[in-house]
Amino acid sequence: MIKVVRQAMQVESFDGHQIGAFLHRPPSSPAPGLVMIPEIFGINLPLREMAARYAAEGFAVLAVDIFSRMERDVDLDYGDEGHAKGRALHKAFDYDTGVKDMQACISSLRARQECNGKVGVVGFCLGGTMAYLAASRTDADAAVGYYGTRIHLFTKEGQGVSKPLILHFGELDHTTPPELLQGQILPAIKGNPNIQPFVYPKMVHAFANHRRPDTYNAETTKVADTRTFAHFRKYLGPTHSKAA
Repeated sequence: MIKVVRQAMQVESFDGHQIGAFLHRPPSSPAPGLVMIPEIFGINLPLREMAARYAAEGFAVLAVDIFSRMERDVDLDYGDEGHAKGRALHKAFDYDTGVKDMQACISSLRARQECNGKVGVVGFCLGGTMAYLAASRTDADAAVGYYGTRIHLFTKEGQGVSKPLILHFGELDHTTPPELLQGQILPAIKGNPNIQPFVYPKMVHAFANHRRPDTYNAETTKVADTRTFAHFRKYLGPTHSKAA
């Protein structure tokens, strides 16, 4: 088993705000960098395990405490209280400022010795929307979003996405019902050669979260992750991983 070293750090944003983050070092460096944006539940155990798994695949992974302007070290479970607090934080979250914080993290990771100078963004839920915005508004080299919940609010940016982007959706995701996914999101990005959307039949929200047995689907996650890792290796450079 590959041991992944996890280091707490702070990243200074555009206005001096210190963003909390955790760097997961890859087996060998310099390596392609990935900024990881969590679900509404913060940097909880599943997200930390996800970051470690990506690092074991050969990426230098910076997991971002995206809610740090409102509350630091958010770490929620999937019970009723966790869901309620996560939804409240998401409701108060400012995506425009969040994108600027994400850009600061991209720039910080790119400059680190662990990184080869190429940085992508991967995100889940809230982070899936942030990955979409990263491909539109930041200088990230590539991005992948898993079941972004607010992409329909930013469809005007669909044709302007200039960075390679994969979007993973579940067909039965309640956060992107047909009127949003088929009616707004997919039409808005159709024809943009930089975007590859994948809609997985019968999958619900959070199908790639291995700590949620009510939603997780291992087979579909393997397909999606294989596409994700190939995408990042193509655009960020080779990795030295357990799978290489």
